[in-house]
Amino acid sequence: MVAPAQSDLASSFKEGMNFVANNDYVKAAELFNTLAAQGHMEAQFYLGLMHEGGLGIAKDEQQAVSWWHKAAEQGSALAQNNLGLMYEQGRGVAQDDEKAAFWFRKAAEQGDAEAQYTLGYMYANGDGVPRDYQQSLFWFRNAAEQGDVAAQFKVAQLNLGPAYTPDNTVTQDFIEAYKWFSIASVDGDQHAKEGLETTEPYLTASAIEEAVRRANEWVASYQLKKSEKA
Repeated sequence: MVAPAQSDLASSFKEGMNFVANNDYVKAAELFNTLAAQGHMEAQFYLGLMHEGGLGIAKDEQQAVSWWHKAAEQGSALAQNNLGLMYEQGRGVAQDDEKAAFWFRKAAEQGDAEAQYTLGYMYANGDGVPRDYQQSLFWFRNAAEQGDVAAQFKVAQLNLGPAYTPDNTVTQDFIEAYKWFSIASVDGDQHAKEGLETTEPYLTASAIEEAVRRANEWVASYQLKKSEKA
């Protein structure tokens, strides 16, 4: 039996996405099911989504996990992140923080900001991995650099060092903390103002000026990168 050409699979997947765009989930699910069985990674991911949400197909979280597992093994960062969420929440599979962290790391290493944030959170709390504030900061910062507001706030908190939590091993840097609270504030974090007020007493006027300069520089650079990608 001759395997379908990649161009044929791509064309069929595009047709399936058109069905999705037109809310014809039954036809989309039928087509994705055929493609997924042939190993098409994106179809496997979307079939998992449809099983999870019961869109055009029976709601079945175990099937969602199964298809996401296949796509994740092929390298889909989106499937890896979703698989991590299912293990974290115990949906469609037994709850397992270690397996959740494993899949979040796979997605995080591919640049998935949501997975990076979650992995940072798991390291901060010791969920499925040893508690490690340095690793937590590393992953939060990766997500923060991509514009994840919640991660920006966490980077700021960790830079407070022991002032954030007594066992925090991150080197205390109030200028960096103020910088990231400022960025999070610009990006709409509702608690960032409180963070700025907490940090301000530790800084001189010139230090605050430096923190604001760094924040403005980061925001300008980030907006430029976004406009170049648009």
